[in-house]
Amino acid sequence: MNSTGYENKTEKKLILIWKYGLTLEDRHIHHFNALKRFSPWENCPITSCELTYNEKESGTSDAVLFHLQRMTRHDAVEISTWSHRNRQKNQIWIFLTDESPIHTTFYPEYNGLFNWSMTYRSDSDVWVPYGRTIRKSVFSNTSSTNHPSKISDYLKKIPKKDKLVAIMGSNCVKDTSESNRWKYVQSLKNLFKKSEQSLDIFGTCLGGNRTVCPGHFRRDCPLLKDYKFYLAFENSNCREYLTEKIFWNAYSKFSVPVIMGPPKKDCNRLLPPHSFIHVTDFHSPEDLFNYLRYVDEDDEMYGRYHAWRTEWRVLNEHGYFGSEPKHFCRLCQALWRNKFKKKYYENPSDYWSKNDCLLTPY
Repeated sequence: MNSTGYENKTEKKLILIWKYGLTLEDRHIHHFNALKRFSPWENCPITSCELTYNEKESGTSDAVLFHLQRMTRHDAVEISTWSHRNRQKNQIWIFLTDESPIHTTFYPEYNGLFNWSMTYRSDSDVWVPYGRTIRKSVFSNTSSTNHPSKISDYLKKIPKKDKLVAIMGSNCVKDTSESNRWKYVQSLKNLFKKSEQSLDIFGTCLGGNRTVCPGHFRRDCPLLKDYKFYLAFENSNCREYLTEKIFWNAYSKFSVPVIMGPPKKDCNRLLPPHSFIHVTDFHSPEDLFNYLRYVDEDDEMYGRYHAWRTEWRVLNEHGYFGSEPKHFCRLCQALWRNKFKKKYYENPSDYWSKNDCLLTPY
């Protein structure tokens, strides 16, 4: 590892996680395993930071992190009052959200409080995506000319799969804030049934199997590796909202993700080339159904959706299913590397806007 110039510092940046530090521990320190405790700086190039949940240390903290998904209107009023009375000069306040704008609430009291954003979106001050795509050449000096160049060679590396399509989910809410994904899945399910094939659903939605893959985020679902395609249908169709459904449930299982969520242009920019199918390329669920059956019957065409694996690598960094979370590491890096500027999100809901989302992507 190259020296950063920061890892040997004796001085440390103190990060206060306001009020909800223990809830973040479950994912980012215990990795959803209460019996184990990992360092928040594990495999981090910069480790000169400390975490505290003690609000009495607010006077000496370099940064304060606010977990928006847990915060109530009462919390918003409390930190607004605190900011006016006790906030330290040059202290950086950061809002954290891993949810889309559709499922994130910004109260008016937040206006003008936060200096940095910490989200999955690449324009955040602290970027914490669910996963990343990196060229293998970053990790190795191996030239791409040494990789197989024929589709037949790609196919030899793809595990044998005897099932076609799966989806896993238990958030079945149907309202105006949803992506209408389950309506689309129902249409696909009906089409597969008529063709005497099946679309397998794991979870509580649409009469899915509730028993074979329990443990939301805590336990993996190995059965997904048997499927050629995985319906990576997000709960919101928002800019850059690419979650574990794509990085873990699909790519890590050698399945091709069929994406309903962010615009296709975001997927092209952030995911491996020709590695996914996007619902906006099809006029209807029936068109998508026909295409999946067509690709299933053509080994060479299916193999093309895995050709990226010779030159690209996908990193899971969300902390789900035992993967290594990077949130605290990225924050520590930002505190040491970024020069503090007197910047405030005067109206953070303008930045994290529902206007960056669509009700339906088709």
